[in-house]
Amino acid sequence: MSEERISLEDLKGIGPKTADKLREKGYDSPEKIAVMRPEELADILKITKKAAKDIVNDAKEKVLDKAVPAFTFKEIIQKRKEKIQRIPTGSKELDRIFRGGVPTESILTIKGEYASGKTQLAYQLCVNCLKYLKRKVIWIETESGTFVPERLIEMAKAVGLEIDPENDFIVVPASTINTPYSQFLAYERAVRMMKKKNMDVGVFVVDSFSAQFRAFYTGREMLPDRAKEQARHLGYLDNLASKYNMLIVLTAQVMDIPDQGGQLGERVKTGHTKRMVGGNVLSHWSTYIVSLQKLSTTDWEAVIADAPDLPMVRCR
Repeated sequence: MSEERISLEDLKGIGPKTADKLREKGYDSPEKIAVMRPEELADILKITKKAAKDIVNDAKEKVLDKAVPAFTFKEIIQKRKEKIQRIPTGSKELDRIFRGGVPTESILTIKGEYASGKTQLAYQLCVNCLKYLKRKVIWIETESGTFVPERLIEMAKAVGLEIDPENDFIVVPASTINTPYSQFLAYERAVRMMKKKNMDVGVFVVDSFSAQFRAFYTGREMLPDRAKEQARHLGYLDNLASKYNMLIVLTAQVMDIPDQGGQLGERVKTGHTKRMVGGNVLSHWSTYIVSLQKLSTTDWEAVIADAPDLPMVRCR
């Protein structure tokens, strides 16, 4: 029997009723069963751990190569050449550093104080995605009034682009988001709409990623819970980036560091003295971290604070 024809009912110990129960829970293929923990499957089906392990092992035997593909170094290089796209930032110097723009299939976190240009940079990435990649945008607004359509239209006109108000954007407004949990639901709602409309989305913005976490988890005793929920969000967004070849853009608030030693340490790590809200969890999940600072009414500074393929560099 070929892999393409294998269904849930073809797995050892799964009949039609059991298969229907699994499909109701979202496990609609042998590939998904192959990567489940036996304990999780046992809990869903109300069976023993041994029986669940037998089902998982049978799925692995039949479809593991398809469920968890592996490639040679040469194949990875070729796949990246074929798949990865670069989205210009609107800054000649930043684009030079990023070798043409920020790559898709990555998470870009933009940190900075208020009025440092985080949302404006996110706007420009959206406009350039529409103009150069011909791909659509999802925008999750978590702070009221930060998504301003008129500003996007203005920026689009500056590069000769006319935004299609019906088809270019999916927006979830801040009025529906008041906790990290509703923020996560906003991602799922936007993705559901994307699939329903069959949209090819190139940029997925969360502005601001950290605002609801900062308001909801207020004490040090809540830091473990905050870290766990952040990891859930970032894991989901990382999967979207990989699955749909998106650029995930997160804006992040910053906080003051009271002692000079801490400020110096932060300057060494990120180029500026304010610490990103979100801690190590957000830092680890981010492919790229850009730290912004407003120097005057007309000048801004950007520091590539973290990147897997670029040095730490400062530009204006």
